[in-house]
Amino acid sequence: MRRILAIIIFTSTIGWAFAQKNNVQSAANSFKYEEYGEAKKYIDLAAKHPKTANSAKMWYYRGRIYLSIHESGDTKLDADAIAKSVASLMTCLDVDKSKMHEDSSRLYLMNGAIKCFIEGVNKYKAKDYAKSSELYGLVLKALNYDKNKDLPRNNVSEKTIYLNLYYAASGAEDKVKSKEYLGKLIELNYNDPNIYRSMCQLLLEEKDTVGGLSYIEKGRERFYDDRDLIIEQVNLSIKMGKSDELLKRMSDDIEYDAGNSTLYLVRGILYEKKGDLEAAKKDYLEALELNPGYFIAAYNLGAMCYDAGAEILTAARDIVDNAKYAKEKEKAMALFKEGIPHLEAALEIDPTDDAAAQRLVRMYARTGDTDKYNALKAKREGK
Repeated sequence: MRRILAIIIFTSTIGWAFAQKNNVQSAANSFKYEEYGEAKKYIDLAAKHPKTANSAKMWYYRGRIYLSIHESGDTKLDADAIAKSVASLMTCLDVDKSKMHEDSSRLYLMNGAIKCFIEGVNKYKAKDYAKSSELYGLVLKALNYDKNKDLPRNNVSEKTIYLNLYYAASGAEDKVKSKEYLGKLIELNYNDPNIYRSMCQLLLEEKDTVGGLSYIEKGRERFYDDRDLIIEQVNLSIKMGKSDELLKRMSDDIEYDAGNSTLYLVRGILYEKKGDLEAAKKDYLEALELNPGYFIAAYNLGAMCYDAGAEILTAARDIVDNAKYAKEKEKAMALFKEGIPHLEAALEIDPTDDAAAQRLVRMYARTGDTDKYNALKAKREGK
């Protein structure tokens, strides 16, 4: 009796194990005939069972089945198919000791990772930041399996992934993750000055002005002539009461590097912020002499003249005496006329700059230059 019972148990066990392996084969057969619903049913059963949960063949087919489900666009069958595909193919490569599925798995994994990245972008656009971040995270892991650098060749590089992870974290207002990803981009020497400004802004929101300024200064080391970083450095230095310190540093640096237009520009901005417009004008002109195509120097000089003229006109509104008013207006007009050539030069350097165009339109209007006013206004309106 015991012998009969043992035979029954043994036979049942063999049949039970065979059934699990049969699920993998059934999934493969259904997949072959593009019966993705059936293929999904069988492969999910096999994935849950301990007898086949560590099978390279099972993970290989699971990856391919879910990749095809994603490509079919049938979100009702599985809206998370691409994530499951990428995770499955990576697992296949991890457990495939015989290397039987290695080449094919890697090929489909790279294909799936690219689609996973695109899906991450779509989720980000739909403001599903958590899912977007999850998908980007999978693509980041897939980079470890990319022996032939297929992902970077398809514009899915480590830097691009971290940039998109930052966007997702920023969208979710996750400041901790945002700083983590910005830090990684800085570590990877990502070629965009805005990452330093973004890191600075996050630190300023935490009232860490010192930390914020340190990142702006790091950014200046890489992007020496970046307009926004220069202005941010000056503004933060003033906010921290360090404008005189920065001014002295610029003056000392000029002694050793008198041909550096950026040093004159920064010092000019500092003088302008302190209200010493003549000293600022002198430095802006020096910067332009050294670098005639220096947009920010030309723009700042023209804008400074415009602002000074506008301030004189505003103050003159309270003057009752006509002669005195006329004298103040004449001063303002002289400043406008002085600033116009510099803003024209700035707009010639960068025809797309809206701020320069706006100020020029106003200055033409103030000085009564109707022809130039109409021409620039029509150009801005696309006429």
